[in-house]
Amino acid sequence: MYLSDIFFDNGQLNWDAIGVISNIVLIAVLVAITYWYAKKVSEQTELMVKDRERNKILEEVQDVLTPTIHQLEKGIKAIQDDKILWYERGGVGKFWAGYGGKETIKHLFNTSSSTFKDVIHKYPELGNKFNSHDDLRKKLSELYAEIGSEVRTDEFAERLHVLVNVFEQSREEVNLEWIEYFVISKFTPEISTDSLAVLHDFWEEYKDELLKFRNTQQIKGLDKEIEDILSQLKELDTEILKRIKEIRDGCREEYNFTKYEIDSELRAVEEW
Repeated sequence: MYLSDIFFDNGQLNWDAIGVISNIVLIAVLVAITYWYAKKVSEQTELMVKDRERNKILEEVQDVLTPTIHQLEKGIKAIQDDKILWYERGGVGKFWAGYGGKETIKHLFNTSSSTFKDVIHKYPELGNKFNSHDDLRKKLSELYAEIGSEVRTDEFAERLHVLVNVFEQSREEVNLEWIEYFVISKFTPEISTDSLAVLHDFWEEYKDELLKFRNTQQIKGLDKEIEDILSQLKELDTEILKRIKEIRDGCREEYNFTKYEIDSELRAVEEW
């Protein structure tokens, strides 16, 4: 059968055959268009999902992973440099990190953050390690509080007031509370502000005499416990830091984050 036999019947156009073929062609075209449209919609949907997922992961990086990295690095350095200053506010033990800074050794497990919960859900091993960090921090604070109870005797308070009065006759006023915390923590302040310069001068002049109030068997035992806790904390925080950096690097590679996206502080540092 020739093609002309389909379209012509006794020399006349076979409109039925033409209609059938036209319908077939039309259906084929509609199928092709529908497939193309569905494919485009699928691609757009996939891009939207990927974009939402990227934003969610970026939030986890910016709000949880990177701040925790900074916090751990700061805490590890403070332990290495022997710059741990414990103090109390409202009956709660804290670890000072300088003016305008966050605590050196901070609670890491923040149950109030939904983003934090998402991270812990994906990486449950972090939750266990964060809890261990917080337990060590709590124990450390309790040990310093015990030293505070041992140091703050009537004899210590009387002698401190005498020394402060002598010092203030020729120089500025001294904050007694911070001097107490220096004794408890065996902490030497650096001269970074005018107010700290006064404390530094006072401490350099009288620290040897004041630190004698720590010279008891009870406090020596507590110091040894603190040393052990700090060693454990440094080791644990180093493990956590390594793991979080691995997770963040994986996120950066998978979602093509820029270095400024994962750590906004980098831009400020480079611009400075």
